[in-house]
Amino acid sequence: MPSEAYLANWNTYQAAWADIPAAGRQELLFESVDQDCVYTDPQSVSHGHEQLIRKMESTQRNFPGARFRNDKFTDHHEQAISNWTMFDGGGNPIFTGTSYARFGPDGRLTQMTGFFEPSS
Repeated sequence: MPSEAYLANWNTYQAAWADIPAAGRQELLFESVDQDCVYTDPQSVSHGHEQLIRKMESTQRNFPGARFRNDKFTDHHEQAISNWTMFDGGGNPIFTGTSYARFGPDGRLTQMTGFFEPSS
């Protein structure tokens, strides 16, 4: 699968974190993330779509209107690194981070690991 496809899939996954209806979030995740995925960050571990959706909903409760912008994406051998910025509902940067991801044979994400800190 070419880099463009991995990047498109990553962007679909990031879009699922936005303030969108539950049905839209589920659709984006089904398209981009394997059902048996593992998501980790410094504060949590989520296994599968259901737990990941709860994490995304919690993020929206804590940071209403939050969304991500992918700043840089590099991939090779079914894995990728993304540098990103998270914005609040007013468009102000609140976190910057780097995520590591692994892709399965069908191109969907199987593992996502985020590292982040408050924007300065």
